[in-house]
This record gives sequence, C-alpha cells and structure tokens, in this order.
Amino acid sequence: MNDNLYKVLKNFSEATDLNIYVFSNSRKLIGKFTTPLAPVFPDVLLKKLEKRNDDLSLLLIKNRSSTGKIKYQDLSIIGWNANFTISNNSNYDRLAPLLGWDKFIQTMRCLYFMIFGRWPNISKETKELDIGDNLYSLSTKKASYKGYLVENELMDIVSKGNIKLYNKYFRNFVINGNIGEFGHNKLRNEKDLAIAATTLYTRAAIKGGLAASEAYGLSDKIINQIEEDVIISNYFEYSRAIGEIFINRVYRVKRNNITPLVYKAQEYIYENLVNIKSVKEIAESLGTSLSYLQHLFKKDTKVSLIKFINQEKLNLAKHELIFSEKKIEDIANDVGFNSFSVFSRTFKKIEKITPLQYRKKLK
Repeated sequence: MNDNLYKVLKNFSEATDLNIYVFSNSRKLIGKFTTPLAPVFPDVLLKKLEKRNDDLSLLLIKNRSSTGKIKYQDLSIIGWNANFTISNNSNYDRLAPLLGWDKFIQTMRCLYFMIFGRWPNISKETKELDIGDNLYSLSTKKASYKGYLVENELMDIVSKGNIKLYNKYFRNFVINGNIGEFGHNKLRNEKDLAIAATTLYTRAAIKGGLAASEAYGLSDKIINQIEEDVIISNYFEYSRAIGEIFINRVYRVKRNNITPLVYKAQEYIYENLVNIKSVKEIAESLGTSLSYLQHLFKKDTKVSLIKFINQEKLNLAKHELIFSEKKIEDIANDVGFNSFSVFSRTFKKIEKITPLQYRKKLK
C-alpha cells in the first residue's frame, strides 16, 4: 500500500468513523483503519464481495450492517459499517453512532472519489444476506468492586474530554466492567444498557463543564435514537461511540473556557506525560517563559503546573496498581518518576496512603 493511499484511507476513516480494511488478492489483511473495538472482518463477507465486480460493490447484511468493496490495483479496500441501523435517520451531528444504508452508500461513493477522482458506477441490485447470529454478544459476569472502579475511572476521563485516554481505557472497561442484565430479550437488554451508559456519560460531561441543558438535550436525542434502532450488533462499540460524542462536546467546552496557552500546556502534558522531566521543557515547547506559564496555569485551573503533572502521573499509577500485577518499583518508572522514593513520597502526599496500602485496599 503506497503512502498516498494510506493517508487517504486513514484520514477518511477518522473523519467518518467508517471501518476500513485492506486485503491482498490472497485475502491477507495488510492494513486496517478502524474504531478501537471494531471486530475482525468476517471471511464469509470477504468471499461474497469477491464475486462482485462493480466499481463499488455493496452488500446489506440483513438487519445488521452494511459493507462495500473498492478494487484498487491488486488490493481490495473494504468499508464496513458494523453498527448498522435500518431506520436510516439523518445523523450529521453524530447524535448516535450509526449510519443508515443510504448514507453508507454515499460515504463509500465519497471514498471511491477520494481514491480515483471520479464517481463510481454502482449496480442497482442490492444483495441482502443473512449470515446468522450477531457478530458480538454480551456475556454477563458477577459484579465486582474492580468493575465499579474501572467505571469510575472511565467517567473521570470523559469529564476531562480526553479522547485518546478514553479509547485506551475503554478496553479495560470491556474486560473488567460490570455488565448487567435487565431482561432476557437481547435487544431490549442492550438498549437498556446503552441508555444506562448514556446517563453516566451525561453526568460525567456535566462534571467536565458541559452545560446541563446541552448535556441532557444531547442525552434525550441519543436515547430516542437508541429506541428507534432495530439491531445493536456490537454493544461495546455502540456504547464507546456514544461516550465519544459526549467527550467531543466536553473537549470543545474546555478549549473555550481556558486560555489557549494553558490548553496547549495540558495537551502537551497528556501527550508526553511519562517522558516529562521538568516543567521548564513545557514552557520551552510552547515558546513562553516558565514563570508566565505557571502563573497562567494556576489562575485558570486552580492547581499548580507541577501538581497537575504529578496528579496525572499518579492517575496512571493507580490504574496499574489496581489492574496489573507489576512491581510498584516498575510502575513508578513506567509513569515517569525518576526514583521509587520520589514516587512513593509524592503518592503519599497526594493520596494520604502509600502505593502498597492503596493496592491492598482497592484490590
């Protein structure tokens, strides 16, 4: 895959939330641009698409998802909307994380144009397949205190408006989160879980600075969309995408509510957290004086720059203390402290207990 094609597919996937897979003629996966929890592309669909020779080959999987193939040299570029809603509501503001069939077709046509510079010829025939049960199913497990902790951790990240950290930690929620069961009807159970998740996201977004009226208005629209959907093929990705909608709103609010220099400092900290050696390097990277940055940061956030950095490092450390079996000395090094003694002293000063006591208490 050449660099130009790579950039087109990567940027298109990020802009549209379309899952894109690239296969060779031998069906070997050589690249993918997907949402964090996108499932493996089913081989049965790949075989079906190989039989189609349109410029843009499209398949509707009955009541579940939609997929399309674009042939490019010796590659098959597959677009897959794994969370499909048959209701096809217009959704340009991403009020729910799904595409309808007509919008999916237009999305794939745009991708074709981005690659070839012309519009594709599409067969009027729509192939509708039924490939059996859902690709993803929920498995309930006994609720645990660890599940409660990972839920709190995820909601705290939502309130910060940090999309990268959210997607990283959502995988931990899938593994350790408490997933309940409201009833025996699969679709109704998944809708109720999605509504409950939306409620949690709403509260976290308000905590993060989103106006209550906007948060609850967004919540109402998403819940209405949830009720209209006739299939939820991948509950975890469905729930993750709803959370991402709220995070994007919190992100915009935070950018508008603090001085741009302070916001850039926070972004630098999030991106380079474990490698930051001193606050001076942050000021230098932003082209400002350290004293001015420290003054502005404290004024806008109510905490000092160094305390903010240490608190973020300790948040990473607390995650590892709870959800891993790493030695505490290794955790201190992993999150960017120069020595175990500095880590332990900083931890106790902020958390009021030692790292070992914290691990024993919460495990």
